Amino acid sequence: NYGMNRVRFPNPVAAGSNLRSRSKMISVDKVNDECFQVVNEVTIVIEGQKKPACVAEVVFRHYF
Repeated sequence: NYGMNRVRFPNPVAAGSNLRSRSKMISVDKVNDECFQVVNEVTIVIEGQKKPACVAEVVFRHYF
């Protein structure tokens, strides 16, 4: 995990709520000959709610 670009918490989570996470790859960029950077959008949804609990862009760096 290299860090996060943007994190939002649009909806509070009540105790005992059921959560589900979805991930979508946004980009893959070559940093140099040994490293790729991958950005994923991760959305955490609450069962029965229209607005998600969290939406974040998570940045990973993979070194070879």
